[in-house]
Amino acid sequence: MTAAAEFDPEVTALARRHAPEVWDAALQAAKSAAVEVLTRRLTEAILTSATGPRSTEAPDPVIPDPGPGLCAYAITWSHAEVPETGATPALRLLAHEDLAVVVAQVDVGMFADLEKEAGPPDSVDPGSRLAVLARQHDAVVRAVFEAYPVLPLRFGTVVRDDRAAVLLLEDHRADVSEWLSRTDGHREWGVRVALPEPAPARKPPPDGISGTGYLNARARELNGAQRLQTHARSVVSTLHDSLSRCSAADARREQPPALFDASYLVRQDQEETFQALLRRVEDDLAAAGATLRSTGPWPPYSFTPPQLVVGS
Repeated sequence: MTAAAEFDPEVTALARRHAPEVWDAALQAAKSAAVEVLTRRLTEAILTSATGPRSTEAPDPVIPDPGPGLCAYAITWSHAEVPETGATPALRLLAHEDLAVVVAQVDVGMFADLEKEAGPPDSVDPGSRLAVLARQHDAVVRAVFEAYPVLPLRFGTVVRDDRAAVLLLEDHRADVSEWLSRTDGHREWGVRVALPEPAPARKPPPDGISGTGYLNARARELNGAQRLQTHARSVVSTLHDSLSRCSAADARREQPPALFDASYLVRQDQEETFQALLRRVEDDLAAAGATLRSTGPWPPYSFTPPQLVVGS
């Protein structure tokens, strides 16, 4: 249903006839809200365009033809031990100087046409081939990350043989070594703040309250909700500044309808301070009707530089 179809013409008529000043204020507030929503969407579109598909000059390690091959999961130090996940093919390490790539023998055909199963996260069948392989990939990355710094490789990175896997290390050796040294002892944490869905407009009762009284009450309700949202935004802005100061890096995302969504790369000896900052604002956000959710710790998925997204 369109926004025009949802708007009640009776409310419009009542507002214009009995309370033109309330109507003008509501219209101005609606325009401001529309500008905010459009700005978010334009920003998201511009970012998507700027960070879109990488150059076609980059080699594509994915082998489209079925047959034996190697799935490459992550890069770590060569002194690492093979992780045990219990639910993946037999893993092994292929080393080149101080680096190693974690691989497993697979049938390359398992990764064919996975894009046909892709979609919003909540729409993917948990038992589908895509979901099973993605969980497997994440399990390997996490298993390595429990003991060693890790550079996660893009899901579905498949190469023909050992030599091709080692080439991944040779091609990116200097950058990967610097990345592993810089992220050693750090973990990723996610922070998301959400506001409740706005209450739907109520039709004025046929008897009792007048049209003017209804519109004034509705205006007070909307103004109250706007004040709470403004307060929540202020709290979140201060929170982000504090979290950034105790993090090595941060990455904010536009994720409507969330009020705030960001990831932080936090040194493990700073995690207690990081969590204390979150606890400090929970009640303040709750008073504004907002909910705060923290997730982690994760491997540094959100902080891999574009030139190190091996397998794209």
